[in-house]
Amino acid sequence: MKKIIFGAAALLAVASFTSCDKNGEQSTTTNDSLATAYGEYVGSMINSDFSGMGEKTKADKQEFVRGMQIVFGAESSENNMLGMQVALQMLRELDGLEKQGIEINKTAVMNAFKQSFLADSIGSMDVTTATVEFRRLYEEATAAAQAKAAEEKAQAPDAVENGNKGDKAIADLKAQNPNAKVTESGLAYVIENEGNAPKPDENATVVVNYTGKHLNGEVFDSTDGRGPATFNLQGVVPGFREGLMQIGKGGKATLYIPGKLGYGVNGNPNGGIGPNEMLVFEVELLDVNPE
Repeated sequence: MKKIIFGAAALLAVASFTSCDKNGEQSTTTNDSLATAYGEYVGSMINSDFSGMGEKTKADKQEFVRGMQIVFGAESSENNMLGMQVALQMLRELDGLEKQGIEINKTAVMNAFKQSFLADSIGSMDVTTATVEFRRLYEEATAAAQAKAAEEKAQAPDAVENGNKGDKAIADLKAQNPNAKVTESGLAYVIENEGNAPKPDENATVVVNYTGKHLNGEVFDSTDGRGPATFNLQGVVPGFREGLMQIGKGGKATLYIPGKLGYGVNGNPNGGIGPNEMLVFEVELLDVNPE
């Protein structure tokens, strides 16, 4: 839609809407035909954007027209136009907050704005205080919205089902394999070869062969066929990092990474990993902090 409006503006820039009087000053001329043509031009172009929108098209058009009438019906003073620009920008920002799950009372916003804006005087400390307070509350609201969204995702049926499958897998592993260990974080692992000391720390760079599988045994990622992978442990999911820290150079292990230590409630759709899904990795640590 920006292209349409800019196109109309460019057209107006080329057309002449003024004439010079005898004193060389510009005077406005009335051209109803041009006004009608301009309205029809922009209206028809934007109307094409609304085509194919389905049942909501008529209601959406009415909302669009109401917005147009508010602006066109306002006094065309410089401050009036500036106020509308500020209001539109604030509405865009508030809409962005609502999309993050933060609901805002627009009446309260406007009341607070008028109180501050219409005050007889304001100092730099007042501005600083207002800025700091807004940032503090914004961070708190954002954190709360993110926590709420994460909780909702965690309670989704597929996330709950995947979590239960992971819990059962670890319980079965402990019952069937006496060598299986579970860390405080919930990571389960079985060491085939401990390797040589020292073990990598959480900031180490490692060279690894690995095969990642779903609980049903289906492979979703592997270094087979493309050679060992080299990466810093800070760049991988927590369970993978913790698992590699259990073995040294030359070590081998199988890691059972619960969803909370893997890709969490969001999963990794591009990698075919569901929300809160447990992952199984067969890993071989080839080197630690290579030269």
